[in-house]
Amino acid sequence: MQISYETYFDKVLGGWIGKSMGGAIGARFEGCKKWIEISPDEMFPETVPPNDDLDLQVLWLKVLEEKGPALTSDDLAEAWLEGCWYPFNEYGSFRRNWKLGIHPPYSGRFANQFWETGMGCPIRSEVWGYVFPGAPDLAARFAYMDGTLDHTEQSVGAEQMLAAMASMAFFVSDVRRLAAQFMHYLPQNTPIARLTRAAFDCYDKGLTLREAHARLMALEGNPEACDAEVNVPFTFLGLLYGGNDVQETMLAALRCGYDTDCTLATAAALVGQVLGASRIPESLKKPIGDELVMGIPYNRPEMTLTALARDTARIGVLMSQACATGIEILNPPKVAPLPPTAEAPPARLSVEYEGLPAAAPGDSVTVTVKTEGKIPENAPLTIETPNGWTAEPAKAVMGPRQRTVRVTLHAPNTVAEWPMKHLFTARLGAKPPISYTFGVAGAALWRFLGVYYDAVPQEGELAPEQAARSFHQHFVHITRPYLDEPNLDADRLYDQWSRVLGRPAVLSSYEYDLDPAAMVGLREPYCAYFSRTVISPHEQPVFFAVGNTDSFRLYFNRELIGERDEATTWTPYNNLYSGTLCKGRNTFLVKLLRRNCGFRFTLAIRANNSPERPGNFNVNDWLTDLSDLVP
Repeated sequence: MQISYETYFDKVLGGWIGKSMGGAIGARFEGCKKWIEISPDEMFPETVPPNDDLDLQVLWLKVLEEKGPALTSDDLAEAWLEGCWYPFNEYGSFRRNWKLGIHPPYSGRFANQFWETGMGCPIRSEVWGYVFPGAPDLAARFAYMDGTLDHTEQSVGAEQMLAAMASMAFFVSDVRRLAAQFMHYLPQNTPIARLTRAAFDCYDKGLTLREAHARLMALEGNPEACDAEVNVPFTFLGLLYGGNDVQETMLAALRCGYDTDCTLATAAALVGQVLGASRIPESLKKPIGDELVMGIPYNRPEMTLTALARDTARIGVLMSQACATGIEILNPPKVAPLPPTAEAPPARLSVEYEGLPAAAPGDSVTVTVKTEGKIPENAPLTIETPNGWTAEPAKAVMGPRQRTVRVTLHAPNTVAEWPMKHLFTARLGAKPPISYTFGVAGAALWRFLGVYYDAVPQEGELAPEQAARSFHQHFVHITRPYLDEPNLDADRLYDQWSRVLGRPAVLSSYEYDLDPAAMVGLREPYCAYFSRTVISPHEQPVFFAVGNTDSFRLYFNRELIGERDEATTWTPYNNLYSGTLCKGRNTFLVKLLRRNCGFRFTLAIRANNSPERPGNFNVNDWLTDLSDLVP
């Protein structure tokens, strides 16, 4: 296939203009889950806001300029930590995991259950399609390296699908044809695949947009405003019901609500690319202008959309040549070549985990060390471990026919403190030598202080017609002090319940979860108490994020800081509390009610040190510098 540079550039610019327009219009409605009707003259805000949909892609272009076809997920991860402060939702999970030494794709999966299907990576798809015109498989492969930073299969598949569509949209203008060609990237038998197909079915069956929206929500709607399972299908509703009209596409996506800055930006980017900048109405381009508005410190030499499109097209020309895509871009301008850093190293190491990349004292974590590229015969491999850990084997050899080594990492059993971070280094004696640092997260260590309940209700607790319940149920109340809160003797109770259970009454929380069912099999309802001692290297203000489905009390350093008597749906921060970690030891006491089998409780600690937005929970990183006192 061939495309003139003039057409290629025009379509790239049209895509970036569409991305900016959709993000600006949708930003002020983000998270609104109502049906949204506005008139065209109400679309644009007075000031164009920055949008993470575009910011990270601009940063990815910088990495492409430096690494070219040698780019890896780790390159993107390092650039994010260096150039993008965003710690929101799944972004925050990635940043925490990367600091703990957990690489992609595990950084997108570990301790990220709520946000792993977020919209954070489908919205970063365009740059991969733009730099690989007519090479959809390559666009999807690079999108995978991006998406696995902070997401799992559903969101990653959506980014791959959209990247492949953008790659072929230089040659195919029919959204239906593009979607059909690349729908296979959505993992089969998942909500995102079923709802995306349902969106096309609704349109084909003649449903109105509002009826289509209602059908998708009735089939498998997700209440989380920024989840990809519904927002990617809503993006396609915008494209289908908007035709190839940029304005109507944005308004149609906006009507569906939810993650509107993302759905509008993605839909408008595709239509803007198909049309090209020259065919986007001036009435829509004028409110946006040519300024590249960003919310991260990184700035390009020229902060304009035109320059962004020019620089994107330059990389597209170079990548088409370097990767031998077979696509000819006709009459390109003379462009500076890729730098020496764009050449891949002779060999690379990586690590795959068997199970979670996390451990408690005495646990073992098995990994497979892998190499790719050119390595000599009998190249020595050594595994360096943090204090107290051992590796089995600690030494091995690798070569062209022995590219993997299975290693079991044994955590120390007798330690006084257990850090959140445990870093290992694999070193391969090749020429040049290769090293690879990876991590294992330290589990939180909770002491179980017992399970309590009322075998019969207190007098007057049940109405006469409910009296028969006392024969079939136990009873429990959050306000009933089953122990002397908060002045209980945690050491004595821990020893007592260790004897009762016949084993150490310690619950190791690998991914924030604290579930009494891991300790006892008593059927609900009941009350359980847990205590934990956290060691901070210095005094620091923090947020405590509580995810819960049932009632709880939370004590911090013997003060009650949070209580809820409720039954609700779990999210990681259903309830937020602020406090200050003292230097040294800090104690938590949690009282939990478990009254149904859908129980979930999580506790995570986030910094509270953002000078730009003091007191704003979602603009701070999760802490990685704490340790647990080992019971």
